[in-house]
Amino acid sequence: MSIPSQAPETCWSALGADEKRARLMQAAGEVFARDGLDAPMPAIAAAAGAGVGSVYRQFPSKNDLLAALVVERLHEAEDGAEAALAGCQGPFSALMGLLWTLAERQAADDVLGEAMATVSEHPAVQRALASTIWSLERLLAAVRAEGRLRADATSLDLRLLFAATRAAEALEPGAWRRMLELGIDALEAGAPGSGSAG
Repeated sequence: MSIPSQAPETCWSALGADEKRARLMQAAGEVFARDGLDAPMPAIAAAAGAGVGSVYRQFPSKNDLLAALVVERLHEAEDGAEAALAGCQGPFSALMGLLWTLAERQAADDVLGEAMATVSEHPAVQRALASTIWSLERLLAAVRAEGRLRADATSLDLRLLFAATRAAEALEPGAWRRMLELGIDALEAGAPGSGSAG
């Protein structure tokens, strides 16, 4: 992900409160992806075309900003799970599509994985994580009822799978795909150790 070489065209003062927040979050995601989580708040302000004070008015600390980015990603995962439940393609196919989408997004920009570890205790992150897990568990229950998922699979297994794909990508670019395929195979009903009837 690259940082714009110049300040955004729309003047900061012309933006509404929601637009300012959205611009700051976009700029923060780009700056953190480029420079890591140690990037200073002034760099984020510059990328957004705002003053440092404007950043702190929206986000009192860097941890609050990181938490907001993590919450945004968690909501995307939750929305994906809910859309999969409501879709007509069947729970198993919907789950597979969601896993591939989330893993590909993570491989392209994993700064949020590191951010999640940094702000995991933040109240907003804990609330969003609980809500996302609830939606994922509902989707897993639907796949289980379809007979396609091993009986003991939980949302923790999905989190382990994403940790594994993250580690695989760090080991060798593109290896996340193979890791995801292996993980999906292990989640399916009838996988060795799944406890399914043969």
